[in-house]
Amino acid sequence: MNEEENLQLFKALSEETRYKIIKVLLEGERCACEIPDLIGKTQSNTSMHLAKLQDWGILKVRKDGKMRLYSVDNEKIRQIMKILED
Repeated sequence: MNEEENLQLFKALSEETRYKIIKVLLEGERCACEIPDLIGKTQSNTSMHLAKLQDWGILKVRKDGKMRLYSVDNEKIRQIMKILED
């Protein structure tokens, strides 16, 4: 991973909404419609952060009918969060 990618990981974790999204998605794949309620944010705010995390290569998304399902797609984020949980 290069320096820019490392900075993006820390940017992701340093913002409360993105941190909460990552934490929820580490528990498993979730529909975009579920995430706002789980983190206590609005749908529009959550969507903006989901898009940024996807652009940064931290999340992946797949479509299942009309649903957009998100999951963590970055092993470094998994490792960092595991360290933080210990």
